[in-house]
Parts: sequence; structure tokens; C-alpha cells
Amino acid sequence: MDKWLVFIATCLQRFLYYGALKSNGVILDETVDRLDTYNAVVAGAFALQSGISFTMCFGFGLMNVSLYLSLQLHFEDRFPVMFSLASVFNFIGIAAVPLVFQYMRENYGFSGAVILLGALLLNLVVSGVCLRTPPPHRGKEAGSSTPDESCLEGLPKSNESTSGDLFSLSPLYHHRLSSIVILLESIGFYVFSSWAIFLVSVGKSQGLSAEDSVLLSTAGGCGGFLGKLAAVLLFHSNEMTPYTAVVIPMAVFGLSLLGCTIRSNFYELMVFTLIAGACHGTYSSGVTGLLPSTVCREHFKQIAVISYTTDGVAFQLGGLISGFLYDIFGSPLYVFGVDSIVCFCAIPLALHWAFSDKTVKQCQSDHV
Repeated sequence: MDKWLVFIATCLQRFLYYGALKSNGVILDETVDRLDTYNAVVAGAFALQSGISFTMCFGFGLMNVSLYLSLQLHFEDRFPVMFSLASVFNFIGIAAVPLVFQYMRENYGFSGAVILLGALLLNLVVSGVCLRTPPPHRGKEAGSSTPDESCLEGLPKSNESTSGDLFSLSPLYHHRLSSIVILLESIGFYVFSSWAIFLVSVGKSQGLSAEDSVLLSTAGGCGGFLGKLAAVLLFHSNEMTPYTAVVIPMAVFGLSLLGCTIRSNFYELMVFTLIAGACHGTYSSGVTGLLPSTVCREHFKQIAVISYTTDGVAFQLGGLISGFLYDIFGSPLYVFGVDSIVCFCAIPLALHWAFSDKTVKQCQSDHV
């Protein structure tokens, strides 16, 4: 029962958080006008509120790391499938919450809508209440990335790790393939941050009304929902590989972003956004779900902390750099153009991952 409480908490957290994050794009232009400032300042602030919590491990960052680790420890071999199922709620939130936020904005004004959104996010406290201590590790049931019994002798228990151990970079040396996966994960967070914040602005720049531009977020959320379901099926059938997790999704994602910059028809933009959401949904679940397979069990916590720290940095850079591009060139279309290039840059890294030796080094006690 405890593990299902953790799963439900993860679903709730992802629904509310990612939905609220996507809602930032609804008020980006109005916030810039109200403050009479630059897009880089507002977009950077939106990214900062999420990214710094990843980097410093407080707020959402602390909650996300805790739930991620707890989910992995409770489900072990089934973690990729369960993580992908929970991540489906990312895009349900992206599809639903911006519409609710737009409704509140129309009926209660800018300030009232922001206050109500903050009140809605207080429900995230439930995620912390649902956290449970995982059961003792059963060595024989773990996957190929788990050390054998001889490797476990003399190793500290999970609750004996110090903060210095958690923030050690030594696991990247012992499990070098994990650094490639972490970099790919960070690329995904950079593009997602930029895409989430500027999608509504791209719609407006292509001549859509504010209401139709918000519907692009709904299309992206529906696409992401389908992409997450595809990731579940790929993991369940053991077909999730660097090709299906990165190469194909990021190639199509990049092309879809380019499509949004050259087409202005509402229905075409909806289709491009739907495809982009589906690709990112598969990519994010695939990369994060495969990360545990690149590291031994004893280093997994450290790799997870490093991963979320770099994700936070990438998240902040996504909003800040994209905001500068918007200010310099005067159009969010250039933001999506750069994002497409970043997507294509992930493909060589994924090919390196695909052709690398995937044997996980079994660590001895002096490596921890």
C-alpha cells in the first residue's frame, strides 16, 4: 500500500507543478507590460523559480528528488514503467491547468488568478504527507545495475549517507555513461523550459488570439500525454533504447518547432504543437527512466542529486537565454529556432550512448 501512496503523490505533484509552470506562458506578455521590463527578466524569473529549487534542492526540487528516489526504491525493476505512468500527469496538467488559469484570469483579474493559482499549489503538501520509507532491499530482485552480495558488504546503509556523499561527483567517474544521460536530460529541461514559457507568445506572434494561443498549451499537453503513454508501452515491451528515447523523438521535436516558426495557420500550429508535446513526453520519460540502468544501486542517490542539480541549471538557462533572444531579435520565433538546433544537438550524444558499452560497473565499498 505504501508504494501506491508514493505513486499517487508523484502523480499529484507532477499534475499541479507542470500545469502551473505552463501557466506562466499565459501571463508572460502581460507581466512584461505591467512591469515595463524585458522578456529576459520575466522569463528568467519564471525559470528561476523552478530551476533554483532543482539546483538548491528546496521547494519543488527537494520534493521532486524525494519522490523520484522513493519511487525507484519502492518499485525497483518496475521503476521505468511506473515513472512513465506518473509522468503522464505532467501533460494532463499542461493541458488542463492553463485553461483553468485563463478562466480565473478572465473572471478574477491578473492578481486574483495568480493568488488562486498559488492556493491551488498548496495541495502539493499532500505529496509530502504521502511519502513512505521503502522496504528493505531484496538483492536478488534487483536489475542488472545492482551490485551482488559481495559488493554490498561493508557499504553504508541508505540512511547513513552524509550530505557530502550525496553531492560527490565521483559517481560520474565510475559510471561515465550516466554523465551522457544526465546531459541529455538537461538538454530536455532547457528546451522544455523555453517551450513552456514562450509557446503562447509564439502563437500570438503568428497572429492567433490570446484564447487560441492558450489552446496551443492544451494541444501540447495532449501530445505529451500520448508521448508518455508511448513511453510506458516502450518500457513495458523492453523497446526503450537511445534510439526510441532520444534520436527519433528529438529529431521530430526539432522539426516540429521549426514548423511552428514558418506556419501561421491555427490548425497547423495545433498539429505541430501536438507532435512536439508527444516527442518531449517520450523523450523525458525515456531518458529519466533509463538513467538508473547506467549506475549501480549504491551510487544511484548521488547520481539522482547530480541529475536534478544540472536539470535546475538547464531550466534556468532555458528561460533566461530564450528571453534574451526574444529581446534581441524582437520575436519569439527565433527562440523556437534555437530550441530546434538544441534538439538536433542531442542526437549525436544519443548515438554515442547507443554504441557505448552499457555494462554497469559494480562498485566496491571504497568507491562510495
